[in-house]
Parts: sequence; C-alpha cells; structure tokens
Amino acid sequence: MKKRVTINQLAELIILFLLLWGGTLVWKQFGTKTSFNKDLMETSFQYWFWLQRGPDLAIQAGLIFAGALGIATLLPGGRDKK
Repeated sequence: MKKRVTINQLAELIILFLLLWGGTLVWKQFGTKTSFNKDLMETSFQYWFWLQRGPDLAIQAGLIFAGALGIATLLPGGRDKK
C-alpha cells in the first residue's frame, strides 16, 4: 500500500524546512563570537547595569505588579455577580 502525502503535510514539511534553513542562516550571521574592547565594555551601560542590580530588581517588581493588576482587572469580581 502506498501512503499518500496530503497538501497539508507537504505544506508543513516545506514550512519546517524553511524555518530550519532560516535558523541556519541566522546562526551563521549572528552566532559567531565577536571581539570587543575591554575598556569600552567597562564604560558601557550594560556593564554598569550588571553591577547595579537594584534598579533592575525594582523595574522587574514593578512590571510584575503591573501585570498582576492588569490580570485582576480582566477577571470578574465580586461586584459583577449582583
């Protein structure tokens, strides 16, 4: 018995191939290590921000709190049942 390939299966295979091929191209472009200047790195914002974790934690806590408030507004409350 021959097994027939449907159009949907063929489309899924083509999409999978294109995604893998695109990922390979992106990896070749951006996956290589780059050289950097150590003096420039130590004066960069990223280096300072890595050493100063307080602002990072405060921003993350604020974003989590804002997300929780946003979800709480979407959920039905006790007042909606009346």
